[in-house]
Amino acid sequence: MEPIASRSQWISRSTERPASVRSIVVEVAAYAGVAMGLVGTFVLVAMTAQPSDATLLLVTIAVTAVLFAAGIAIKDAASTNQRLRSVLWFAALFGWAAVVEGILVVAEVDLDGRPRQLLSTVLIAAGAVGLWIGLRRSLQLLGMFVSLFAVLSAAVVPMGEPGPFGESDFVLLSLVSWLFGAAWMALGARGVAQPARTSLVLGTIAVLVSPSLLTVGRQASEPTLTVVEVWVLAGSVACLVVGAWLEERAVQGLAIVGVLVAVAALTGDLLGSSQGPAIATVVIGIGLLGGAVLAIRASRSPIEPESPPPAPSLPQPPPS
Repeated sequence: MEPIASRSQWISRSTERPASVRSIVVEVAAYAGVAMGLVGTFVLVAMTAQPSDATLLLVTIAVTAVLFAAGIAIKDAASTNQRLRSVLWFAALFGWAAVVEGILVVAEVDLDGRPRQLLSTVLIAAGAVGLWIGLRRSLQLLGMFVSLFAVLSAAVVPMGEPGPFGESDFVLLSLVSWLFGAAWMALGARGVAQPARTSLVLGTIAVLVSPSLLTVGRQASEPTLTVVEVWVLAGSVACLVVGAWLEERAVQGLAIVGVLVAVAALTGDLLGSSQGPAIATVVIGIGLLGGAVLAIRASRSPIEPESPPPAPSLPQPPPS
């Protein structure tokens, strides 16, 4: 019976394979159709002699509507079809952002600075949140994450305006970005922002990258670089603890990279070109690595000896 069962399993797999190939072919055809349609649309618009802003807006609305409607038309729950729907709606989000900017230009909205940026980013974020509610996949979560961060950035440090700590100073934006990433990790850990793993990864990236905003737009001094490196190191250690607690290897991997980069940069800045501290650093590094290896070996549970196999039972003597 075992060969028959294995043969039936092989037959079922073989019957499923053409369907999988067919779905991949359909998906590739859809991507090719989107690319060809967009390129053709751009060429037609470029061939038009000085198209007006209203014409460009109408073309953008039409392209966005087609992408969004094509995603709605895909109702199959198969993973490949949902992936196609996710890609279409992610492209539609870019179209929605262009539509928002086009409407503000055509309507001649008389806003400058912070109000203008807040209005456009809030409208774009509203579309991103709506797409994520309709389809909770990684691309939609990424679009919502970036759009909400854009709203936060426009509210804290608008482009073209000096920050609260002076012109081209991103201290407040660094702090808010770090808190935003930590909050996003908490939402992912609680299962609020789905997919949870993508949310944790995005939050970890924000936590690790946000300290580097302190060096944007100016020549960073040595104390500023030291603060950034220590901040990245502390955030990396915290993310490593969270990743180990949640058993998320992606978070742990990003945290390990942060630890390596932060320690290497901090050590290089503190040493400079001195030979004595460099030798001491090598000795300390080898000592730390050796101590970690010894601690790992000491924490291993001892291997219990295998119990001997039970002795074979002797045959019963025949009755006399």
